[in-house]
Amino acid sequence: MIARLRTWGKGALEALLAMSIYAVTLGACMALMLLIISIEEGGPSLSIATVPLTETLILLTQGSGFTAGSLTLTIMPLLLTIGLLWLIKALVSWRGLSVGGCCLGTLTWMILNLVILQGTQTIQVDTTPVIILKAALVFLSGYALAVVTSKEFHTWWESTVQERIPAWLRRSVRLGLSWGAALVGLFLAAGLIALICWVVLYHGAVTKLFNMARMGPASSVVTTIASLVWLPTLVVWAYSWLMGDGFSIGELASFTLWSGHAKSLPSVPLFGLFPDPVADQGVRTLLLNIPLLAGLVLGLLLILGSRNHRLFTAVREHGVLSWTVISHFLQSTLSMVLAWMTCLIISWLGFLFSNGSLGTERLASVGVSVPASMKMIATSLGMGLMTSWVLAILSGSLLVLWKQVQSRIQMNGAMVNGLATWDGDAEEPAAGASSEDLTENRNQNQKQETDEEQSDHRNGSGSTSRRVASSGKKQNHPRTTRSTRSARSSSQKNQ
Repeated sequence: MIARLRTWGKGALEALLAMSIYAVTLGACMALMLLIISIEEGGPSLSIATVPLTETLILLTQGSGFTAGSLTLTIMPLLLTIGLLWLIKALVSWRGLSVGGCCLGTLTWMILNLVILQGTQTIQVDTTPVIILKAALVFLSGYALAVVTSKEFHTWWESTVQERIPAWLRRSVRLGLSWGAALVGLFLAAGLIALICWVVLYHGAVTKLFNMARMGPASSVVTTIASLVWLPTLVVWAYSWLMGDGFSIGELASFTLWSGHAKSLPSVPLFGLFPDPVADQGVRTLLLNIPLLAGLVLGLLLILGSRNHRLFTAVREHGVLSWTVISHFLQSTLSMVLAWMTCLIISWLGFLFSNGSLGTERLASVGVSVPASMKMIATSLGMGLMTSWVLAILSGSLLVLWKQVQSRIQMNGAMVNGLATWDGDAEEPAAGASSEDLTENRNQNQKQETDEEQSDHRNGSGSTSRRVASSGKKQNHPRTTRSTRSARSSSQKNQ
């Protein structure tokens, strides 16, 4: 009983440590930022707002927005959310895993968030039960990450699950999930590159907005650093922009590859980074075809790669029309479908968590249009994967056809060689001789040879003397003799 209570107590301790470390770190950064702004701008000290702002930001990290005057902010700072999940996962992995610890830790986390909620000086957008439920989901997500990455889970998976699942199915699922996640990573990397390009091209507009707000250099730097907590959100928006659908800032502005304007937006320095339309048609076409090209390359790697399903290796070892080749092709098709679904699911979650609001009316919907973006990504990526699949089918069909042509050529060559060998001992036909003449010449030659053998048998002594007399002469080749006889008979026939 005492051991069980200790195990449960570890869960409560994990939740308490995670909240303490996160709150203290975030509060220290917030106090430093407010202190720098107060020193540069003058006036009353802003440090007294450190605790309320820290509490509000803790709840915002877990998806609970707030309202302060005309501002309604529900866009999650995803960088802080990712850091909080990693902190919970690290503490749970360090202190240990248990079902009771998970339950008591979740309960402790909910109580701590309820205490924080009572101390905030802002109006929360969500109700109290919704806020507590979101907080519980955050802690459970961090605990789940710790469970999935633990040695106990891997041991259980290898001993229980893998024994009941065929090896080919495990391999296909593993390749599909890993390549789908790799695709999302590739698209997010492209979004990060696009965001860096925006910073390089439009940093002057951001500087102008800082000057319009009459912010000094130190305040501008601190505000820029604080804005990095929304860096993953901006990367996701840039990802959607590259795919063609773009993003919108409520009803005031929308940004795509074809259109983009920020004249109606509030004077927020971060809004100065948003891009103008791409003027070059070739560049737009290339950017729109990124998912298609990625799907094409992924499909070819899954089908033909040496570390994947190795279809060509199976063709060389087992032939084209073998069950092994067919099974490899079906497995690669399953992996492609899983990769496509994995990419879409992760993208959908990213778009969902990056959306929010900055107001109640025209700024109530900020971010990505999830249905439109998902449609464009699914269509383009699916076309790329389908193209690689069709290319594999065509390559296999051409290979089968080439094998059949080769076998037909070899059979014809063997037949020609056989006929040439069979006719090698026969007489060479005279020029212009017909088939009837050749048959008659053969019969005459056979009759002449028979008569010579009979005469030699009757005149044995004479033939012996003739053989002795001709032993010093060079013998003629049988084919030459037969050719000579054939030519002689043909000349007699013609005469």
